[in-house]
Amino acid sequence: MGQKTNPIGNRLGIIRGWDSNWYGGNDYGDKIAEDYKIRKYIHARL
Repeated sequence: MGQKTNPIGNRLGIIRGWDSNWYGGNDYGDKIAEDYKIRKYIHARL
């Protein structure tokens, strides 16, 4: 049996871009939490 790969992962950088583009330093965890809250808020409003 072969291993299946995620087709989105194969297309990143070619056809499709990343969902988020930000760089974290010492506050990496805070930025992940903030990104999650923003996405959750937008998803609830749409």
